[in-house]
Amino acid sequence: MTHRFTVICEYKGGTYVKQLDAAGPVQAFGLWAEQFNREDVLTPPERQLFAGEVKYSLVEGNLVAMEGLQNVWYEGFSLDDNLLEVILVGMSGQSIQFAAPASRRMPATRL
Repeated sequence: MTHRFTVICEYKGGTYVKQLDAAGPVQAFGLWAEQFNREDVLTPPERQLFAGEVKYSLVEGNLVAMEGLQNVWYEGFSLDDNLLEVILVGMSGQSIQFAAPASRRMPATRL
């Protein structure tokens, strides 16, 4: 089953929004990252750093469910001195499955 996700990215004072369909938030993050890396937002050195950070995030399971919110996940990392933040919002009224240990959940008030 696929779900619609809205992905909101903040980077260097810009806000980038995209919608896509994926089986879950991890897949949505990976698809978004592939598309974002091809756009003219990042410089070539930033693209290389971005690809490494995304790969690390996917391997380590760094996407964090926002505590107290349904179908909202967060990931953030630095590209040199600039913070790149991503919020994924599942557009389904039903809960989208995401297995994350309690230690990987971020309180919603932290942002």
